[in-house]
Amino acid sequence: MKKEKMSLFSCIFMGIGSIIGASIFSTTPIAAKIVGGDGVVLGFILASVFVFLKTMPEMVMISALPANGASYMHLTRLVHPAAGILHAFNQLVIGPMKIATMSLTFSTYFAMLFPQIPEVIVACAVTVIFTIISCYGIKASAWVQNISVLVLLVALGCYIFGGWGHTTVTLGEVLSTTYDITKLWAAMGIMHGSLIGANALMYAADEIENPGKNVPLSFFISTVATAVIYAAIAFVTVGIIRNPYELDNLATVAETFMGPGMRAFFISGGALLAVITSINACILMFSRANFAAARDGLYPQGLVKINKHGVPVNSIWLNSIIAMLAMLTGYNLEDVINITSIPGLLLNPIVFFSVFMLPRRYPNAYKTSFLKIPHWVNCALVVVATVLSLVMGVSVLGQMSAKNYLLMVGFYIIALIYAILRDRYLKQKTGSGLFARMRMPYEPWMELEEAGIRHLGDKAIILETNKKK
Repeated sequence: MKKEKMSLFSCIFMGIGSIIGASIFSTTPIAAKIVGGDGVVLGFILASVFVFLKTMPEMVMISALPANGASYMHLTRLVHPAAGILHAFNQLVIGPMKIATMSLTFSTYFAMLFPQIPEVIVACAVTVIFTIISCYGIKASAWVQNISVLVLLVALGCYIFGGWGHTTVTLGEVLSTTYDITKLWAAMGIMHGSLIGANALMYAADEIENPGKNVPLSFFISTVATAVIYAAIAFVTVGIIRNPYELDNLATVAETFMGPGMRAFFISGGALLAVITSINACILMFSRANFAAARDGLYPQGLVKINKHGVPVNSIWLNSIIAMLAMLTGYNLEDVINITSIPGLLLNPIVFFSVFMLPRRYPNAYKTSFLKIPHWVNCALVVVATVLSLVMGVSVLGQMSAKNYLLMVGFYIIALIYAILRDRYLKQKTGSGLFARMRMPYEPWMELEEAGIRHLGDKAIILETNKKK
């Protein structure tokens, strides 16, 4: 069976859809209040730079060594299996909670149109629908994403182009406004979160055409494109409502220049589809992370099952079932996200350290990768990304209550006990423990290394011939 692959075009649309979520509808007014209105336009552009700096080490890794599960694979094979195990458990919780959060957000907007349907039922229904779509393969998910993103962009375009002529100031006047750097930085902390998402593609690298090239390219293109769209939305917003403290949400701004029908399309085609495209990408991303860990034996082998469409069907359903249980039982999703965000942010620097190991473990795959960036520059990016992650981690840490700390510690104690028991079980059954399995070379990476040797060898011969001439 020939495995389906996602094209560069579909990757870009998947990246845009995974970035544009409902947060843009709430982030813009909040950031405008913090920075004082006009600064939010430049803030979105600067926030994209923030995202690039924070994500570049991951792009360097995926360019050289693409694989489903991405960061988990890089940690286990290049840093240490224990780091990969910790990362896997963190993903197992973060994935379903993100799906649950976005599904509940969708149900909130849906209730504006159909208030008679219980929101939790709508949230579970949309989760099931996109889980089923994901089970039909990467091409099905990409097709749905392409259509959804096109409609979403039309809806946002109606807001941008419809509102541009109603602004009371010019773009030049807004950009030339002076800002308080401290307030701008604080606003960027919020805005950068709404621009993260295109790195989801790296977790499904094995299902993408030429992933070492197409994943970084789609990340750059989709992040820049979305940042420009966000900046344009911000300009229309603050250009119409000059007092940022009068800003409630984008739908309120839309009322000033849109008719009822167009405004309804903006809400349904904008807010609803923004959430849908994020759910679609989230299911794609986290199911592959679980699949990679199960392939090494950390999770039951049932999660490794691949259906006739070439996707890990049980891994896909695992995330969605956990998400629906969380929604149906009324879990406090904010608390769960808090307790998993801290380890995730503090683990990010460990993921980045994989870059330091590349020249030692896979030097030729690294040299011939798409992102031919000098190693010293990549190391500098790791330092910058590490500092940014730690700063963000500390900011989240300050928001946590004692209950959050206890839940976080309790979860990882349970995870540690499970990992120890799982390791003993595998040793008794197969004679090989978790660490030994996770250190096993990944065959596609070995092939990339060999291809790099052949490529560099050919170049060396050509250079030597030219010198003789």
